[in-house]
Amino acid sequence: MVWLGRGMITALRLPTRLLSVGAATMAASNYGSLTESAAAPAMILPGDLLVREHAVSVPVDHAAGGDGRFGNLSVFVRELVPASKAADDLPVLLYLQGGPGFPAARPTAPPSGWTKAALSKGYRVLLLDQRGTGRSSPVTAQSLATLGSPEAQADYLAHFRADSIVRDCEAVRHNLCAGKKLTLLGQSFGGFCILTYLSLFPHAIERALFTFGLAPVGRSAAEVYGATYLRMQARVGVKG
Repeated sequence: MVWLGRGMITALRLPTRLLSVGAATMAASNYGSLTESAAAPAMILPGDLLVREHAVSVPVDHAAGGDGRFGNLSVFVRELVPASKAADDLPVLLYLQGGPGFPAARPTAPPSGWTKAALSKGYRVLLLDQRGTGRSSPVTAQSLATLGSPEAQADYLAHFRADSIVRDCEAVRHNLCAGKKLTLLGQSFGGFCILTYLSLFPHAIERALFTFGLAPVGRSAAEVYGATYLRMQARVGVKG
């Protein structure tokens, strides 16, 4: 178990070696491309907080690539780092928001909560707006209408599941972190994205931190809820 801030998180530690991280200079075509915005320079905010904003261009359909039927979309990432350590080689923590359908929460200045705890422990924090949310390429009724038939819209939305989000994260890892292994923090649906990440790209993960309930394997919902009820009885001191 690992404690981060005031909350308890379950941690899965994977045996890895930290790689050096630097400016994103190389990105194979499989990992999309970095499209920095000249209108968004790095900002230094109260609390020794340096903020950079990034946009990574990725295929809608990772299997087909950018030349596929739906082309590319943009994934937005906000990078947080202690300003006093901005030039240091720090481990990277990528946060996966719950949902699905919600962008990452915006940071406070000075930092607070788990973000403050992560930065104080020497992490470079990446806040990902998952595809279709926040400042990433949006999915709206208007944008879907341009695709035509309901069948075409359904085909498009099939590329907004956890497997595509994880492949977006790999594009972020290669473009922004020079391929360095990541610590992942997943909240609710973000935790389920981590399970997909562990299945597809275990070599990319330094450690995985979950703040959600793992799905049961080989047990029915009735058994799970029954065990949960008994656990709650014990915690509040109620005798059955």
